[in-house]
Amino acid sequence: MKKKLIVTDIDGTLVNDQKEIMPETKHELKKLIAQGHRVVLCSGRSINGLKDYLMTLGLWAMPDEYAITFNGGNVFDLATMKSIDAHYLSADQAIEADQLAKQLRVGDTLVVASQKSYAVNSQMNAQALEDIRDSQLVPVETDNYDFLEGEDIQKCLWTDEPDRITMVAKQIPAKYFDEFQIVRSGPIFLEFLPQDSSKGNAVQRLAQRLNVDLKDVIVFGDEENDLSMFKVAGTAVAMRNARDEIKEYADQITVTDHNHDGIGKTLKLMFE
Repeated sequence: MKKKLIVTDIDGTLVNDQKEIMPETKHELKKLIAQGHRVVLCSGRSINGLKDYLMTLGLWAMPDEYAITFNGGNVFDLATMKSIDAHYLSADQAIEADQLAKQLRVGDTLVVASQKSYAVNSQMNAQALEDIRDSQLVPVETDNYDFLEGEDIQKCLWTDEPDRITMVAKQIPAKYFDEFQIVRSGPIFLEFLPQDSSKGNAVQRLAQRLNVDLKDVIVFGDEENDLSMFKVAGTAVAMRNARDEIKEYADQITVTDHNHDGIGKTLKLMFE
């Protein structure tokens, strides 16, 4: 079989509700890696938030291995831990998205490449703290935007209860969609990213770097921010636990959900 590039989202996809890679999924991925297929983790998390999973799969600090972070905003060479493809918001864009969040009364933080999450003139809500925990970011509360001069801004992250995120997303003026890549990365998260930053764009650029035809790319995902990957990959696989509107864009659905080795069981069938 021709070697494949297997790209997987993390939360709701690779890991279960306890944030663990299930045994069969780990076994199948490690087996495919040993056979020469490539596995790339692709997430809205920071690189710190991927480290434990990359170590579990034997990819951390290995030569010619890569990981996609911040929804395509940064691609890391895991041997050198240097970015090979980075995209950032300008300071003006960061302030604009932050101020809109305050106008719409939704929680928000500014996440930067140096692994910090800033809240400006506000306290971090429970949803923001969940992101900080999963991404292993350093929380910083401040009363001004002076920090923007010395930071590379990955994204403005809006956080709140799912129904509240759904409501405020409908209130975003159209001009913002021309200036930002705006995606929902989870029920409680809405992200404002650089316009050319997406998981799909990152997968395309990495596949080109690795000389892999897009028809030989398999992607797994469960949320709106995974759809850009679905559109470019040869095989797009939605998790059984994904929303129906996400499944509509997939070529196939995993045989079970993320809590029951959905990726592992599906890969086993695909590579029989």
